Amino acid sequence: MESDFFGAFLAFCIGALIAALNYGISRRLLRENASRYVMLQSLKQLIQVAFLILIFLLGDRTPWDKVWLLVGGALGITLPMFYFTYRLVKLNDSLRGKEDSTDG
Repeated sequence: MESDFFGAFLAFCIGALIAALNYGISRRLLRENASRYVMLQSLKQLIQVAFLILIFLLGDRTPWDKVWLLVGGALGITLPMFYFTYRLVKLNDSLRGKEDSTDG
């Protein structure tokens, strides 16, 4: 349990959970009120940055190396977002198909 890989994996899992929650919130907002989606992006970015700052500040209090925790956390937030972004683009395109044909 004191392996740096375990700490990195744990931070990765928490980061992936944050990415998944952000995806769920984004998906719901795109379906309900797409005009507010841009405003949500700032909030999501703040949550992700706060997670990394928290790792940086509290990393010394864990048995794992802070660098490994930061790498795991950054990858946990970033890698799942490739998939989630693809899914959000597909959702946005499908919602756009429901618009009136008279829209510009």
